[in-house]
Amino acid sequence: MEIRRSDEGTQVTLSVKGEIEVYSLPEFSRQVEALLDGPATVVLDLEALDYIDSSGLGFLVTLHERMERQGQRLILANLRSHVTRVFKITRLDQILDIRSGNEASTGA
Repeated sequence: MEIRRSDEGTQVTLSVKGEIEVYSLPEFSRQVEALLDGPATVVLDLEALDYIDSSGLGFLVTLHERMERQGQRLILANLRSHVTRVFKITRLDQILDIRSGNEASTGA
């Protein structure tokens, strides 16, 4: 898995390439959790995400809840259709803020 970071004002975008699964989750969670005391908005750009397993989904739900309690916002952006399907099947699309294209970059 590769993660690229870009900062813009009070928003940080992490572009994730590869897979979020049980073996890559420790590194992914370390990088994401380092942002919990920082920006108001964290955008996870998942355009290059090939796969996410149940451990990755669970982490995103927990992260969303933690950030919400701290007054921060988590946005999942640019999901591929097969990844979007996983979020719809699990109904996480009704809990998490999932956006595409320009919607994600504005943080609005």
